[in-house]
Formats: sequence, C-alpha cells, structure tokens
Amino acid sequence: MSGGQSILRGIASNWAALGLSIVISFFLSPFVVNKLGSVHYGIWALTLQFTGYLHLLDFGVRESVVRYTAKYCTRDQPGQLNAVLSTAALTYLPIILFCLLITGLAVWAVPGPFKIEPQYYTETRWAVLFTGLTITQSFFFNIFLGVLQGLRRYDLANGLEMGIQLIRVALIVTLLSMGFGLIALSAIQFGTALLLGFIVMGVAIRLLKQRGVKLRPALPRGRRLPAMVRRIVGYGFYSFVHSIAQKIVFSSDVLIVGMTMAIQSVTFYSIAATLTQYLKTLVGTSARVFLPVSSELHASGRTSELSKLFLAGAKLNVLIALPIALTLAILGAQFVGLWMGPSFAEPVATVLPILAFTQIFSSPHNVVVNILYGIGRHAALAWLRLGEAVIMVILTVLLAKSMGLPGVAVGQAIPHVLLVMIVLPCLLRSILGLPVSRYIAGVYLRPLLAGIPFALAAVWIHRSVHLSNLFEFAVAVALLLVIYAPSVYAIGLTAEERQMVLRKIGLRRSARAIS
Repeated sequence: MSGGQSILRGIASNWAALGLSIVISFFLSPFVVNKLGSVHYGIWALTLQFTGYLHLLDFGVRESVVRYTAKYCTRDQPGQLNAVLSTAALTYLPIILFCLLITGLAVWAVPGPFKIEPQYYTETRWAVLFTGLTITQSFFFNIFLGVLQGLRRYDLANGLEMGIQLIRVALIVTLLSMGFGLIALSAIQFGTALLLGFIVMGVAIRLLKQRGVKLRPALPRGRRLPAMVRRIVGYGFYSFVHSIAQKIVFSSDVLIVGMTMAIQSVTFYSIAATLTQYLKTLVGTSARVFLPVSSELHASGRTSELSKLFLAGAKLNVLIALPIALTLAILGAQFVGLWMGPSFAEPVATVLPILAFTQIFSSPHNVVVNILYGIGRHAALAWLRLGEAVIMVILTVLLAKSMGLPGVAVGQAIPHVLLVMIVLPCLLRSILGLPVSRYIAGVYLRPLLAGIPFALAAVWIHRSVHLSNLFEFAVAVALLLVIYAPSVYAIGLTAEERQMVLRKIGLRRSARAIS
C-alpha cells in the first residue's frame, strides 16, 4: 500500500471512530445528564478534567514508541525496536507507581478546591479512584498502542476502540436505567478500558511477529541502557512539556469554571466545550497519521516532501473544520436547545460561538505538531505552548471574574489564535523553510473564501427558519453542506487540486464500468 493510501486509510478509520463517538455522545449525553442530574454530571466533568492531568505523566513515551517503531521497521532493525519497547516498559514502571500515589492523594483530598457539597464526597471519591485507575493502566498498554500507530494500523486500533465503545454504552445504559449512578459510570470506564488494553496488546504482538520481530525483554546492557532511556525520555521530554501546555490550554477552562463559579456552571460550559472538543478531535485524528509518515520521510532522507505534506494536511484540516465550526457558532444554540433542552440553550450560547470560531484558526496546528514530532523538531514548539498556557491561565482567571462564562472562552481563545496565526508560521519558516505568506495563503485564504456562502446561508436559517426538532436541524445542515461542497471545489481548491479530484473520480468511474 502506498504512503498516500495509508494516510487516507488512517484518516478514514480515525473519522469512523470519531463518528461513532459523536453518535454515541449525541444519544448518551442527554441520557446521562438526566439520570445523574446537573450536580452529579458537573462532578463527573470535573473528575474527568482533574484526573485527566495524570495523562501528562506519560512523558511522551508513547510518541517515542510511535516514532521508533516506524523508524526501525522501515530500516528492518528488529533488535533496536525490541530494545526501545523494553526500555519503554521500564520507563513506565515508576510512572505507574507515581500515578497510583497521586490517585490515592486525590481521593483523600476530595473536595479540594472545588465547590462540592459534603453529601457528594463519597461518590466523588469513588469516581476519582476509578478514573485514576483507568488512566494508570493505560500507561502500560500505551506501548502496544504506539506499536499499532507506528505500523500505521490506525484502522485496527480504531476498530478495537469502536467495539469496546459499544460494550461500554450498553453497560452504561443498562446500569443507569437500573438506578445506579456516578460510581457505576466510573467503574464501567475502568473495566472496559482494561479489556481494550489487553486486546490491543495481543494484536500488536501478532503484527510484530508478522514483521519478524519477536517481542521479548531486551534491555540494553551497561551504559547503553541509560543512553536508550535518555533517547526515549529525551525525545519524550519535550513531548511532556508540550502535553502539559496543551492540557492546560484545552482543559483548564472547565477547572477554572469549577473553582470560580457554581457547580451547575460547569455543566453549561462543559456542553459547549464538549461540542467543540469533538471538532478538535476530528482534526486531531486527521492529523495524527502525519507523525509516522513524516518520521519515515525523514528517516529515508526525503525531507523536501515535508513542506508539501504539511500544506496539504493543514489545508485539509481547515476545510474539514470550517463547516462544523460555522454550524456551531451560528446554529449551535438552537441545536443545544433541541438536543439537551431549552434551559441549556441560552447559557451555552454565550460561549459556544467563541469556542467554535477559535477552532477555525486552530485546526492547522495539529498537523504542525505531528510533523514536528515525526522529525524530532518539537522542542521549540513545546516551550511556545507552555508560554501560551501561562498567558491563557492568567487571562482566563481575570476575565472569568469580570465576564463570567464568556470570559473563560475569550481568555482561552486570544493566546491560542495568536500562537497559531503568528508564531507557528515563523517557526515553520525556520525549520522547513516555508514562507509565512505561503503558509497563510495556502492554509487559510482559499478555505475561508469557500466558507462565505455556507456562513451566509447559516445566518439566513438562524434568522428566518424555525427548526422545531433535530430531524429538521439535520436537514438544514445537509442543505448547507450541499452549498459548501461546490464552493470548496470552485474556490477552496487550486487548479491542480481540482484536476486531482477529477482524476480520482474518473478512475473510480472507470473501475465501476469495468466491473
């Protein structure tokens, strides 16, 4: 399979997994909110955000496994790969122990800085415990997930995740319908994640055997062991710094709401944040496939193709993000009212447009991150993101006090947009030799122009059409996409890209005619 086909297969499987997640969340979120209530759901959202910081303890080891799996399989060096995987397992051991310690302390410290009433302490402690254990077990299995991603078998990884998701949903619906609550919900998350980890491990071991790599303990001896640890952690250190910054940038908003406002405000903000999070995940999963591909290009000396790879991937992300972000910004409050209930629409409407518009400009940064990770040039990016995180926290806290929920969204948006629109183009110019003007024109200009008819039509629907149910809303969005598709073809694509699309369509028609 060619590199392009592999990228498309990876993106398609990532989209399929995300699509299932969105469908599940669409039907499950109102069910869970109604069964738990706004207070318990707010506690659940805070628990996920707070314990989610434990993921930072990975120190970028999984990204190292992805990179070196791709590198050493390309070079047919099974001994080197075995050494990397064994060293990664050794590196994860103290991380797992420390994660258990932090989980125990978090359980003891409930309620901590959050405004949780005493009658909810016991349930909160159990939720924190199970969620912490869920994250703890993931570190070990990250090795095998990294192997699948390094081998570019995103289709297998996503297929397994989708199967476990369906099991998880069935258990949640059954137990919550029987009257169980927050504790059962967190226990289900832990049990299904553990099952997925064992399955991924078995599949990864089988694929390595097919590549001639027999998985066995193969720690380097003598001075080579600390050298290998430094190689993995050295690569992963900047990934760790970047992960810290990214976690602060994209997750601290909910925590700030929980520390500065009533617990019910967390539920309102979380609904808006969840909708935009799906958009972040969509463009993020689309970009993830560029890490092993860029690593292979770099390992084989084909560095001249990296700029072209970046421009194509970043522009694709903007084209994907634009109609979703515009729908959320213009029609999102109507959707929330139909989906969650009218009482949620007005509070969500104050923050959702801000979060949605931010994602239009943010979407290319996912491709930047994965390509720089793939070529091992992510150190500068890590420090820049850390600076962004510090500014964002200060600005968000200040604006939250004066503006409420909209202030949290604005405080998150300003430093992030400045980073993506100004700082990252300069970084790419120094690393890839990509001119800033080519970055802006190639990534943003055509997609934004192509989105104007979509935006105007969405504004007209918002002002002139009463959508009384979700089916009517879905029809309206489908009609907007009918407008968007030819606009993308005529305006969003270059002449060369339009010819490529026509060739692809022609090939498919020829194949159908032959069959």
